Amino acid sequence: MATIVRGERSPFGPIINDTSGLATTHAQVGGEGVCRWKMLMNGMHLEGEWNCVEYVVLTPGASVGEHVHMRTEEIYYIIRGRAVVTMNDVELHAGPGDLITTPIGAAHSIANRTDEEMHFFVIEVFPNEGPAAEPAQLHVPSLLPEAGAARRATVDLRPYFTGDWHSLTLLDLPGGDTVREEAQDGHAQVVHVLDGSVEFEVEGARHTGGPGLSLAIPPRTPWTVRPAGLVSLISTRVGVR
Repeated sequence: MATIVRGERSPFGPIINDTSGLATTHAQVGGEGVCRWKMLMNGMHLEGEWNCVEYVVLTPGASVGEHVHMRTEEIYYIIRGRAVVTMNDVELHAGPGDLITTPIGAAHSIANRTDEEMHFFVIEVFPNEGPAAEPAQLHVPSLLPEAGAARRATVDLRPYFTGDWHSLTLLDLPGGDTVREEAQDGHAQVVHVLDGSVEFEVEGARHTGGPGLSLAIPPRTPWTVRPAGLVSLISTRVGVR
């Protein structure tokens, strides 16, 4: 949640981070084995009702134990490997490109039962009033159009939550194209690179990186992405009141 100064919320500029320097956690939330974890963005530095943006790696056999969020709503986006997400005692088998929505009050855990690492991206947002929706699992790449240079698949997150969620977009870009975007008025945006090398330009500064590079963009802020080759990224928008 954005920081309040003398009763007013002050705007923040862009934030850049990546998935280097992950912490090592043992028995995370009562789970098993070893996880690697990093908070990429703290909600106090973002405009809107964000709580956090995180990146988690489950080593083979590791898990995040069952827990219930009573103050936030959450999404998981599976990036690499296979996961078993247990949601209200129902097992969901998930793989790369799967989006899992966790409404407030849902009991959930996530486990890696394979011999390879599993990577996933996490966002938590504070809720509003109203009844919780049912959890959902969506395979976002299946929503991409079959043809086209720059391909987009957008999931409207509003039906799944009570909070100020707006959308998650998967964007595949070919090399050589320059794509100009703008964080819409009333939305803050976090972009995360899944594959490929890319250069972001925002407010005159350029930021170059590959998989794991994350960029938080304030409302009403134009930005440009220049892929060096084929690039895949996800962009999540959250409303700003």
